[in-house]
Amino acid sequence: MNSALSLRDVRVGGGRFALELAPGELALIQADDESLITRFTELCLGLVPPQSGVVAALGLDWQDLSEVAARRLRGRIGIVSLDGGWAPQHSVADSVILAALQHRVATADELRDRAAELCRRFGLPGLPLQRPGDLSPAQLACAACARAFLARPALLILEAPLRGNTVPELRLPLLEALAMAQPAACLWLTTSLSVWTDRAVPAAQRLRLGSHGIEQAGRVAA
Repeated sequence: MNSALSLRDVRVGGGRFALELAPGELALIQADDESLITRFTELCLGLVPPQSGVVAALGLDWQDLSEVAARRLRGRIGIVSLDGGWAPQHSVADSVILAALQHRVATADELRDRAAELCRRFGLPGLPLQRPGDLSPAQLACAACARAFLARPALLILEAPLRGNTVPELRLPLLEALAMAQPAACLWLTTSLSVWTDRAVPAAQRLRLGSHGIEQAGRVAA
């Protein structure tokens, strides 16, 4: 079976990266520097070509894909980004469903219904109609998780979904959503040592991300 995410003998920017993430598996990666998280996500999404080695998602090598095919593949990946990714001129509701709508996952009405259900699961009263500037960071964190899971992705990349550990009330709904999303694979990146060491998070791998790449790799027995 193909890996959901594979970095084989990868070198970029002085760092060395090796990772195999199987379908249904969760890897929890801690980094002290948020910029390292952003650059690593860009590498995993094929936005930064490696100097050597292979980066593949869902069995496909990013460097073998056309730009159209790469965009289509990214549409199968659910992402929570550190910068939020919200368009300030649009409602949060529109931003939540936009990517799934562009990839024709379902009709707009179906996506709005599913997005509202996900928002409620993550602790919101429903799909927020306000603009991003009118919501709190905690509310936006909940909406970002709803957006990531909306299209039933095969791979999730979550950049500090608990915002360090400043939105602890999101932890349990997120773990429940991950369990329900099986067999999707998940790469969960965090700046929080308390999240990284939380044994309630069912991570098969707990890794450290530093300036020299992925370090102190370990695998948890099933």
